[in-house]
Amino acid sequence: MKIASHFEKIERFDALRNRLDQFEDFEIWFWTTMNAGTNAVNAALHATGITEDGSWYPQQPGVYMVERDQPDSFVAAFKPMGDVLHVGRPKIEKPIPEKVQKIADLMDVIEEWRDPCVRDGEPVTQEIVDKVDTAYHEVIALAREVATEAEGV
Repeated sequence: MKIASHFEKIERFDALRNRLDQFEDFEIWFWTTMNAGTNAVNAALHATGITEDGSWYPQQPGVYMVERDQPDSFVAAFKPMGDVLHVGRPKIEKPIPEKVQKIADLMDVIEEWRDPCVRDGEPVTQEIVDKVDTAYHEVIALAREVATEAEGV
């Protein structure tokens, strides 16, 4: 995806996330958090030139849906690394700038709670919500900072 599209998607996820109850709606609140965060990771990776941005969409590592000549028609294609699906999937073989690595590390803090709370039914505590929420806001702020700095280059 394009950098601007990632930030537009973050805004939509954030608007939904802000309407949800962190406890009663934890699963969907968490998924919006994780998806917005992954879009922030991708925006930062594109802005720093680590991955390519473009009008193609990941299906699995290395395989993207690419728009054809006909409107709203896509075909699967192998492409150089564009959007990642999760931090570490696929693994990036290039040096990662410090701020982008910080974003990835913060996403690990968020994703640490995916399996226990979303899949395994661990009770959600205020401490978990606070950790996820704090990491999320730092991820979004850092991604905006990285993108803004890249625009000035």
